[in-house]
Amino acid sequence: MDYLENIGGMWGWHLVCGLKWSYDNCQLASGENDNRLFVWNQHSPQPVLKYCEHTAAVKAIAWSPHLNGLLASGGGTADRCIRLWNTSTNSHLSCMDTGSQVCNLVWSKNVNELVSTHGYSQNQIIVWRYPTMSKLATLTGHTYRVLYLAISPDGQTIVTGAGDETLWLWNVFPSPKSQNSDTDIGASSLGRTQIR
Repeated sequence: MDYLENIGGMWGWHLVCGLKWSYDNCQLASGENDNRLFVWNQHSPQPVLKYCEHTAAVKAIAWSPHLNGLLASGGGTADRCIRLWNTSTNSHLSCMDTGSQVCNLVWSKNVNELVSTHGYSQNQIIVWRYPTMSKLATLTGHTYRVLYLAISPDGQTIVTGAGDETLWLWNVFPSPKSQNSDTDIGASSLGRTQIR
């Protein structure tokens, strides 16, 4: 998807790489191939916030279900960073260099954690604890970029897909009733294994 934008009297086309609505449906984040991240609302035809800190295309975008206005974005191969933003205060909260292209981001709705999937060069999945952004788990198995990520309706399982023609199911997050339990880390191709 692309759109025409007027910047300083000059018109230019921009390729949209990622889109994500906030949980309250009041804000829309869009990532672009020119390394910019925009936040839009229903009341303005122009973006209300613009962030230019990424140094590669912004495809990975996720809004936190736990804190209104908390937005995570991930940059491509030349950037490799996950950045966290508070759109309520228009502030940049933190930046984490992941060491590889960030392809997808998703927040857990059960616990305050974030999953990222990666491409060149590590092809892995990482579970992060917010707000420290400490790694809880690094999941491997894919041999190509992990381009696809979805979370189950119960918020416990993610599925990842890559160019290696495999789908991996990971039981990553606890159920809302067992948020304080710890279990072992594991994974399975086209199977289901717990990582807690």
